[in-house]
Amino acid sequence: MELPESLTWVEADHPQIIEHKETRLAGERPRCRLERVKLDLTNLAERRDLLDRVNAQAKQLLVLTEGVVPYLSMEEAGSLADDLQALDHVLYWIVDYFAPQTLKYRQRFWAKRWGQNVQFKFAPDDWFAFFAGHGWRSREIRYLPEEAERLHRPIEVPRLLRILFKIRGFFASKERRAAFRKFSGYVLLEPATPENPAEQASA
Repeated sequence: MELPESLTWVEADHPQIIEHKETRLAGERPRCRLERVKLDLTNLAERRDLLDRVNAQAKQLLVLTEGVVPYLSMEEAGSLADDLQALDHVLYWIVDYFAPQTLKYRQRFWAKRWGQNVQFKFAPDDWFAFFAGHGWRSREIRYLPEEAERLHRPIEVPRLLRILFKIRGFFASKERRAAFRKFSGYVLLEPATPENPAEQASA
């Protein structure tokens, strides 16, 4: 990515993940100021120390939690949402979105293939209402199938699964096909304010 040198990118992840990245990217030069932090985000004390430090150093913050929230429990996700909402320099938070039907299918499929350890824990009845309850409002959502088409970058799925999707799509109603195109994506959240209260939107 073409990033300004003045940008500070703070990457927090499990120690083994950070070590793996540093090994694989040892010969690469960051295009911005990069700091990697070995941290388990479920460790409240260490997480809050990091967030407080970054918040104090930055004028504006964008938080990106890719592949994080789905693996948190409802309580852990709510705690993280509250901690981020309390930071006065956070402008936006980008979060993975999965439709309820997608979560149900994924849980069944993953449980059969890999067991319980890799299942998503975060499965609210209403994704948007959950974050609204923690002081966040949805500003924009981009769905993966639509973005894949726009960028001409097809989503890579196993061949058998791709065939299955095509067959199901052929027999599905127009409404179901439209719903399938919104099975997952990313949501840009912003802190709710009195002027812009949290909305319990739906996909």
